[in-house]
Amino acid sequence: MKSIEEIISIYTTRSRINDAAKARMRNLRDYYNGDVVVPLPELDSDEHSAVANLLAQGLDQTAMRIASTQPDIFCPAVDSETKRARDNASKRRKALFGWWENSRMDLQLGKRARHLIGYATSVVQLRFNPVTKCPEWHLRDPLTAYPAKMLGVDDLRPRDVIFAYERSLGWLQQHYPEAARQFGNENVSEDQPIELIEYVDAEEQVLIGTRSPIQTVSFGVTTESSPFMALELERAPNLLGETPVVFSQRISLDDAQGQFDGILGMYQMQARLMALEVIAVQKGIFPDTWLVGRAGETPQIVNPADGLTGEVGIIRGGELRDLSLQPGYMTNPAIDRLERAQRLTAGIPQEFGGESTSNIRTGRRGDAVLSAVVDFAVQEAQRILSRSLQEENKIAITMSKKYAGGRKHSFYVSAKNAKGHVDYVPNKDFDSTENIVSYSHPGADINNLVIGGGQRVGMGTMSKQSFMALDPLVDDPEFEHDTVIAEQLEQALLASVQQQAAAGAIPPADLARIMELVKNNDMELAGAIDKVQKEAQERQATLVEEMAPEAQPGLAMPGVGAESPVAPPPMEREPSIDELMAAL
Repeated sequence: MKSIEEIISIYTTRSRINDAAKARMRNLRDYYNGDVVVPLPELDSDEHSAVANLLAQGLDQTAMRIASTQPDIFCPAVDSETKRARDNASKRRKALFGWWENSRMDLQLGKRARHLIGYATSVVQLRFNPVTKCPEWHLRDPLTAYPAKMLGVDDLRPRDVIFAYERSLGWLQQHYPEAARQFGNENVSEDQPIELIEYVDAEEQVLIGTRSPIQTVSFGVTTESSPFMALELERAPNLLGETPVVFSQRISLDDAQGQFDGILGMYQMQARLMALEVIAVQKGIFPDTWLVGRAGETPQIVNPADGLTGEVGIIRGGELRDLSLQPGYMTNPAIDRLERAQRLTAGIPQEFGGESTSNIRTGRRGDAVLSAVVDFAVQEAQRILSRSLQEENKIAITMSKKYAGGRKHSFYVSAKNAKGHVDYVPNKDFDSTENIVSYSHPGADINNLVIGGGQRVGMGTMSKQSFMALDPLVDDPEFEHDTVIAEQLEQALLASVQQQAAAGAIPPADLARIMELVKNNDMELAGAIDKVQKEAQERQATLVEEMAPEAQPGLAMPGVGAESPVAPPPMEREPSIDELMAAL
């Protein structure tokens, strides 16, 4: 067990080491949110950015393409020859999908993709919910996460993690009233920020509240009315036996680097040039006016002019001259070059903004250009996320066995390819933590996935049922497959009935009965035909002898071969060998 002093010391060391990386993340966050101020020191003023925010556009578009397709889970059976092992693997897969639904994984993937592309890091913590009795995924802010030393992108499980974030004193009063009374006094408002330090490792989870010294100013003298304070708010043992936090990092040469880190300086310079050009245009519209005196005379304004009232201005000993400043002729080309440099550096094609480049003439060429820029970035991010989800599923399975291993759970799963009820007892049914999380086609977004799958079905290299498993509009491929076959058979049945009706093979009264049942929505076509067939046979059985050849033709006319078959007469018994010898 680590003391409060040890945890605070570890946090202080890690925050100092990671200060440069966290500053880069905060800088990128400000650019993404549009909270960038353009300093103009030569004019002694600041301006807000007035250029297109390509960072936000590229980050959102790339992240939405990454999260547009959902990954699938495959749980291998411990013994593929045993039915019990195969059933356990199916239950494990459905339970994982159910836990994903409970944690809103479809929405979390969009935020995780933004963290991975922008911050180059995505952090997820798993917690056990005592109400639902299920593990839950909690997405953490990489800005507040300080993990132990990690060895690279393949190292997803840190030894321990510290999360540092702020909450108000009012929040502390609601959740930890005893600690709030020690932090606050009559001079501290409820909005006073309290920094929380959350320590997580394989043995325990500790929550510490800290407050910086509160300074007061009295008669120009600054004094500390309250010193630094640190209190342990909560300490709980970690029954899991491993750190329930997974870090996934973007692949780079050494340190983690976001996709858009290289364009921040270009964006700042472009915004600065744009601000200066706008100021120059304003000066061109409202030029500076100078009163220029003549030689040997002292200029004087006798009566100032006013165009609104028609007042005529009078000047003595000089004349007024307007000084117009024109923006530099290279300003606009420089701004455009900076925009192009940002697009090339971060891979932000014009198609992200609904535009098309002028040198593209065909749709195929446009798709090829867009694919070269986007597909490989999406592919790499999806593979990183699938690897991270695989580790998270292992933690979730182990967590369910540790915290609720002997309890039976039951819920309905509505995830794609895993619909239906699932009943499981973790200690009994989860015989392994092995699972494989994969995207059907890494690198393809929802549009390319459908188009590519349809082309493969047309070429004959993919079955329609396999394509249904990939199609995002098909929730249940098995149900959809059966429905398609039933529709095709229904069309064949309808064509057969129409052909017989046109040839006069079905009596008009029976055909009208079928039409009535279908039209009034009493039955489907197949059920209506079966019902009318039975009604016709019952009617015909009362008119003729039961064993006559024309007894029950059903919907067909008598004599066309649809009559009920007449049972053949019983065959005589073959004589035995003794009888044949006696007859001889």
